Amino acid sequence: MFRYATICFVTSGLLFASRHCADAQTAFVSGLYQIVSGSFGECCGIAGTVVSSLPRDDQSYVKLTVDPQTTLATMTFLGKDTKTAFSVAGCPPGDPVQFSFGFGFVWTDQIEFHVDPGPPPNSEYWSLVVSNSEGGLRIGGRVGLAAPLCADVPTQFTYSNVVAVLLPTPEIRISEVEICWNSFSNTTYQVQYRPALTTNDWVNLGQPILGTGTTNCITDKVLRGQTQRLYRVVLVP
Repeated sequence: MFRYATICFVTSGLLFASRHCADAQTAFVSGLYQIVSGSFGECCGIAGTVVSSLPRDDQSYVKLTVDPQTTLATMTFLGKDTKTAFSVAGCPPGDPVQFSFGFGFVWTDQIEFHVDPGPPPNSEYWSLVVSNSEGGLRIGGRVGLAAPLCADVPTQFTYSNVVAVLLPTPEIRISEVEICWNSFSNTTYQVQYRPALTTNDWVNLGQPILGTGTTNCITDKVLRGQTQRLYRVVLVP
């Protein structure tokens, strides 16, 4: 019996892998994760090694995106506003280095982000491992800048025991509409609807209603997936 492994390629030449790729139905979920614990270390600047606890204002969330077609992932550390990517200053004249990582290979048990030094001036590299934690992710690894050392700029960064929990995606849904009209006593009305403007087939909504001389109202449930419904009120002879 032969067993076949899926071979994954990255055409940029930065990375090659031949380990078993994850199936499209991966256990990893794309979404926004809130960091609840862990530590972040900065090394080799003028201040030496500095370790801080996570979360902090500039690293409060992690955005993970998994492409089920390519089984590749991207990951970005975000600030408290859930939009601003965390970044560090590189050696001049390099631009700030954003902590947004690509080339993440999704296996059945973990995601591996690994890139060797890239082009100057910062020549950043990273080796990060993301595994499933209960209700979220566990992240560890290091990021570095291979550019010449600057005395006052850290060039090595580490993540240790970072735990991030997937945030629920809120859904706002209208479950009921109310149709109201001014009525006259001793007059009978029928509320009708049609599902689209392209049809003139009106359907009765409920039974005819006798007017009260005030405002009459009737409710209609909105089914999940129902895109639209047009209403009218007609007189019943």
